[in-house]
Amino acid sequence: MNQAKIIAQLKGGDREKAFARLYRYFPKIERYIKMNSGSKEEALDIFQEALIVLYKKVQTISTHSEVNMDGFLVNTCKLLWSNELRKKKVRKNSGEDGLQQLAYADEIAEQVEKERKLSVIEEVLNDLGKTCKDMLNAFYYKRLSMDSIAKKFGYKTVQSAKTKKYKCMEHARKLAIAANEESNLKTSAL
Repeated sequence: MNQAKIIAQLKGGDREKAFARLYRYFPKIERYIKMNSGSKEEALDIFQEALIVLYKKVQTISTHSEVNMDGFLVNTCKLLWSNELRKKKVRKNSGEDGLQQLAYADEIAEQVEKERKLSVIEEVLNDLGKTCKDMLNAFYYKRLSMDSIAKKFGYKTVQSAKTKKYKCMEHARKLAIAANEESNLKTSAL
């Protein structure tokens, strides 16, 4: 299929011919949507939405642009169907089976777990003393050498600074374990 000819037809020539040619991609889209919990009617709706997106896109480009119609339509349909599945998940009960739902539930669980861990870290940093917080910040985030840290914090030897950093890390670990256990208890109570 001549891509430039279809672009020219969509830009003002024979739009009906262009759309008729583009419909040859529909079986591919229909198979994809049916394999992903959809029906033929939903596939047709998604395909038509993608054609509208393509039509609008073509109006903004040159007639001689190299647009891969197949790739553009397929990717647009996949994105539209993915959005439609998300909308369906919000509307339906969580008791429904299906791989898509499990994947979506896993994403949500991962995000909740990340937020819980960040909350634990934030709690540890708030409970950690200023000296320990500053020392760990200097070592891990600012990447200062232990020699620089010893001078900055007024330690006579590098070994003294290392010992203090070690004690700060042990204190932070204990706080993290306690905060993590408390967070797990709160989560399981919900």
